[in-house]
Amino acid sequence: MNRRLSRIHSALLAVIFAAVGTHAFAQNSLAITDGETAGLASETLGVLMDADNPVEGFVLAITYDDSSLTVSDVGPGEATVAASAELIVPEILPGGFTLGVVIDATSPFDGQEIPTGTGQEIATFTMTPQILVSMDTPIAIEFTDGVLNNPPLSNLLVQNGQSIDASNGLGLNNGTLTLLPPPPDSMRIESTDIDSDESGSVRILLSNSSGPVQGFVIVVSHDPTLLGLQNIILGSESLAAGAELVVPEIYSNGGSLGVVLDFESPFGGQNIPTGDDNHIASYTYASLMEILIPDPAVETDLELVDGVLGSPLLDNVIVVGGLSISPSLEGGTVTLNAIEEIVNDTTFYIGQRDFPETGTNGGLGFPGQGIEFCFFYSDPNDNIQGVQLAVCYDDLLLIDGTFTIEGTIADELGAEFVNYQIDNDDNDGDGRELIAGILMDALPPFENQQLPQTVEPLMIACVQAEVDPGAVCGDSFSIDFCDGINGNGQVAINNMAVINYQSIQDFLLVGATYEIIPVPAFLRGDCNTDTQVDLADAATVIASQFQGFEVGCLDACDSNDDGLINLADSVFLLNFLFLFGDLPPDPGPYMAGPDPTEDDLDCALPASCN
Repeated sequence: MNRRLSRIHSALLAVIFAAVGTHAFAQNSLAITDGETAGLASETLGVLMDADNPVEGFVLAITYDDSSLTVSDVGPGEATVAASAELIVPEILPGGFTLGVVIDATSPFDGQEIPTGTGQEIATFTMTPQILVSMDTPIAIEFTDGVLNNPPLSNLLVQNGQSIDASNGLGLNNGTLTLLPPPPDSMRIESTDIDSDESGSVRILLSNSSGPVQGFVIVVSHDPTLLGLQNIILGSESLAAGAELVVPEIYSNGGSLGVVLDFESPFGGQNIPTGDDNHIASYTYASLMEILIPDPAVETDLELVDGVLGSPLLDNVIVVGGLSISPSLEGGTVTLNAIEEIVNDTTFYIGQRDFPETGTNGGLGFPGQGIEFCFFYSDPNDNIQGVQLAVCYDDLLLIDGTFTIEGTIADELGAEFVNYQIDNDDNDGDGRELIAGILMDALPPFENQQLPQTVEPLMIACVQAEVDPGAVCGDSFSIDFCDGINGNGQVAINNMAVINYQSIQDFLLVGATYEIIPVPAFLRGDCNTDTQVDLADAATVIASQFQGFEVGCLDACDSNDDGLINLADSVFLLNFLFLFGDLPPDPGPYMAGPDPTEDDLDCALPASCN
């Protein structure tokens, strides 16, 4: 017998034997209230008591179908609380529960009791469905004697120190909890409109009647000729619930969002409560079609789609009570409004440092490689007093915290305010972001510094980053200008230029894309890249230096690994081959590998993803 049960047994026996005399058994009864619930919503039931004499204690033993229901919050009812019961022992067991109560169980034994009366609530308990039903389904909630607990308990009242159970007149009236089919859950897209030169957010709304939502998947498609999906973030209800796993994916023609609300220890049971039009996510779109007045607005559809996007293909689902439920789906629209034509020739670019000469926006990167990308502007007609930059980037890229204007035109002209935020957090619901502000003249004596007019792109800032070491060959990642992002803060930042003290946002934005290639592998000293290190490689070093011979892997020609290609590399190699000289540094002449030393030498060997 467990210790709690032993306490209630002892206390009840003490009450029963404390009184001396007889009791004329009359009408005493217990009744379980009926209830109903839709979907997986919980319902609280009660136990009512009719008593012809004051009650000093009671035991309840109640069973139910635990494949259909669970019980929680077993405790005293209003009458028991009003009597100031001193010993209350609930036990939840497989298939049922017991509740033992002694009203006056502790010194100074003041004789508390539940008075004579009918319909008094002595206990309450909460039932939660474990199944969803398609028709009204009654589940019996029953008093059961001699089955639950150890030793088995029976339902009884204690009056005048005597035990009253079913064998001597206690009436037991069972109850029923009726499970009702839930109203249909629905997911819908709230229509919106945006100016055709701007971005805007669209809310995804969920009406969940089946029960609290523990997770969900949203899959939305759009017309990629009219809209570009910029980012996907959590809605207000998902944020309020404290979502712990958030996985957004953006495709050319749509986007998906997978969310688990309670994913990490200590597993606090976060969920989105039942309700109508719960805001669970927002999708931000940029118009890809400029519509000028007097042309009419253009309306384009957004659809919630199943089995179309993702790998594997994803469906729109919600998770309620550990079950996947397919809600009804209702699409929406984005209306692109016509705008007045504004002549503005400002352009911002993202590219490598040599972008003005080569026009190279992105490039190649291998896993773990450090890369640099820079920001440029051009404007042949206006001076620029300041800029806001708002940038989104893939989770294959990690910005290490370095944002600098050093060596740029902004630095040369003495920009006086430079601030930035870098958000590398994949779990905050809005992806990875960088926002920055540069104001040329922000401090006394206010000399009105400005970025000059220019036809050729001029560099204003650079960022150091690293390619994810776990990136897969053939993947690509992008660095894009994204309006309406907040970095690590709360303020939504748009890309903007300050021209003549006006906020100008109508300009061209050019992002960058990088392709993941294998980590370059080579043999140190294999200058002619024929997979062996010999005399021919010493000759190739000399030919590359004095005869203009082109080699495919400068790192391989750097025999002494000093970061330079010159005659010393040929001499080092000859010493190694014929004069017992030092072994070329890693990756060495015998087993190909990546260069462990950072330098400016490239290895332009053909990339292979096999």
